[in-house]
Amino acid sequence: MKTKIENLKIRTKIIIVCVTILLANSSIAGVLYYNYAFKDTLENTYSSSEDIIYQANTYLNDRISAIIRRVYAMCNNQSFSMSMGNYLNNPKSGSYTKLLGTVADSLTELSQGDRYIHSVYVYTRYSEFDNFSQIKRHDFDFKSSEFYKSFENDTNKTISWFPAMKDKIFIGNDTVIPLVFRFRVVGSKENIYVVVNLQQSEIIKYFNESYGSVDKMFIVDKEGNNIVNYGDAEIEVFREFDKVKLENKNAVCNSIQYGNKEYLGTFTIIKANEWSLFSLKSKTGLLNNLEALRTFIILIMLLGIAASVFITIFLAYSITSPMNRLDKIMRQANQQDLHVKFSYPYKNEVGNLADSFNFMIHEIESLITKLNSSIEELKEEKENVKVVQKLKRKAELKALQAQINPHFLYNTLNAITWQAADQGASEISILANSLGKFFRLSLSKGNEIITLRDEIEHVRSYLNIQRIRYKTKLNYSIEVPDDLLLIPIIKLILQPLVENAIYHGIKLKDSEGMVKIYFSTHVEDNGISIVKMCVEDNGYGIEEEKLEIINNCLIEGKINHEEGYGIYNINERIKLYYGEAYGLMLESKLREWTRATIIIPTQMTEVD
Repeated sequence: MKTKIENLKIRTKIIIVCVTILLANSSIAGVLYYNYAFKDTLENTYSSSEDIIYQANTYLNDRISAIIRRVYAMCNNQSFSMSMGNYLNNPKSGSYTKLLGTVADSLTELSQGDRYIHSVYVYTRYSEFDNFSQIKRHDFDFKSSEFYKSFENDTNKTISWFPAMKDKIFIGNDTVIPLVFRFRVVGSKENIYVVVNLQQSEIIKYFNESYGSVDKMFIVDKEGNNIVNYGDAEIEVFREFDKVKLENKNAVCNSIQYGNKEYLGTFTIIKANEWSLFSLKSKTGLLNNLEALRTFIILIMLLGIAASVFITIFLAYSITSPMNRLDKIMRQANQQDLHVKFSYPYKNEVGNLADSFNFMIHEIESLITKLNSSIEELKEEKENVKVVQKLKRKAELKALQAQINPHFLYNTLNAITWQAADQGASEISILANSLGKFFRLSLSKGNEIITLRDEIEHVRSYLNIQRIRYKTKLNYSIEVPDDLLLIPIIKLILQPLVENAIYHGIKLKDSEGMVKIYFSTHVEDNGISIVKMCVEDNGYGIEEEKLEIINNCLIEGKINHEEGYGIYNINERIKLYYGEAYGLMLESKLREWTRATIIIPTQMTEVD
């Protein structure tokens, strides 16, 4: 699969990539926008439903509160309360006739001032009153009614609400919502009861006029009894809101299932009497609007994708057409047709490729011409190679003859060693043997790198020769750990230091001299293991100013011609081979001692 994709043309790849990105971006953008619109529309609908039902709540609460205030105002009216008090205190007097007119006027004023009041009825222990606008039922007995019984068990109760019912006090089929008050007028201990019947039809009319967009609205009391049912909603639907809490909100809107449909159910509580007000609005219209929005988004996406695909294909062809032309010309060049040329007027990437291709073709033609010329020259040089091979053989023979002299010297010194030993000349034998080793190790078969063991053996041969010369004035010691003997080092770096110790230190001293050679290793912070090689003598020492000059020259890689080339040559060779971080340094105390220290890194590769 991967090979098939890689073999596609660049034009096809561009179209596939761009179309894929467009589809992905359009799909993601469409889904995100639809989800945002759906969520925003739903939230706005919820908020609108809550506002609508709270407006109804506020209106009904104000109307009910106003009716309650007017009832209290009527009962506290001086004319009404004095007339009623006089009558209750002395019911057998002639005050009933006068009271009848006063109560009728008060009740008429109360009912005519509010369209939501259907009728008003007043009961006392001695008589009943109304405003004569309705015909009272002859069989109605207030003391045996539920209105009176609602106050029997609670002596402090002053107001009682009842669910919607057919009017039980007056003749007719009107549905009313009874509101019963219990009072005591000033100057009397007798209770009077005022029944205000609210017209359910007026509340339904208000819902119909103001909230026609709502499918269903209904009101229930605290016990779940029906108060108003607008839209023929089943009262049991309010139980869907049993677990809903207003908390600090004026109204709450939730999605509920009612019948086979899904509704937005909104709930609030009327503070005046703690009635629960509900509304139901079908989600069908809302979902239809969102469905139309989704269809619109999909249509816009498809149109945008189609336009983008067309533009992408057009751009892909315009971009890759010059490259296809270049590809055809390069195929011609691949068939050894070097007279082709690619013309492109613009100075962009393709233009740069065109210039490079044309330059390459020109260079190839030039190289072929030069190659043909060189073939003849190679034929001439072929004969010259034979001459060079002969000269090389002669040089090798001369190099072999140059090696004969050192071998002849080794053999001669070995012969002297054996002859001196046979004749008892031990010092001559030691000198000859040490000198032979010295020359052998100095040459080291032409190798620049030797083991530390060979370097120490070379120094030891040199010290043995010098001990015969200086007798007891020169002693030496060499201390080296066994694990360092095979490390590779550049040769001839210890012997010049020993020579300096003898000629510039011990030779100038009257007493016995000592040369110590010792080694130590440690690992630096960067993880590199280094070895310190120290050559120390107890000779004359070096003056402080002179020592500072020498060390500065060693650090800077300079040569002090007044002090000779030995130590500077060693320092330069170490820095060239190991790096500027390594080299030689001197320490000394005048007339007491001098120490030369070489610092080099240890290497993992050992020399056999």
